[in-house]
Amino acid sequence: MSPRAAWRLEALGYGPVHHYVAGKADWLAAGLLTVTAGDRPARVADLMARDVATCAPGDRVADVVARLERQSDGICVVVNDARVVQGRLRLDRLDPADVRDAEEVMEPGPVTVRADAPLAETIERMRDRKAASLIISDPDGVLLGVLWRRSDNE
Repeated sequence: MSPRAAWRLEALGYGPVHHYVAGKADWLAAGLLTVTAGDRPARVADLMARDVATCAPGDRVADVVARLERQSDGICVVVNDARVVQGRLRLDRLDPADVRDAEEVMEPGPVTVRADAPLAETIERMRDRKAASLIISDPDGVLLGVLWRRSDNE
């Protein structure tokens, strides 16, 4: 919100109020909470799974595979210390005995979308490309979650 509006809200007793310099589009793309007066089209943030398996670039593939085998989703997003997306690992493409680091075998720079992307269009895009999942990140590349397309009915 503008500095003038923030000052006015604080004068009316609301607080704390902050001037968000990056703007509304950045706020929405980051998947942050919003309040609307009416109905709005569904966005990716509405259905993305926020609890996503992650690993560091330096994690051993064998350790990651052991952890992923206990999960039904079968992917792990490789993130750095700041949770910026670096790559993706898929369980069905990994050797459980591989002692290399994740960064050596990951799919680098996977496609990501922002949390404010229209849900219907995004699912249609996933269907057209036969993608089972899509990584969601904020404008700085920080992992927010994953959108899953469970069947051709979605």
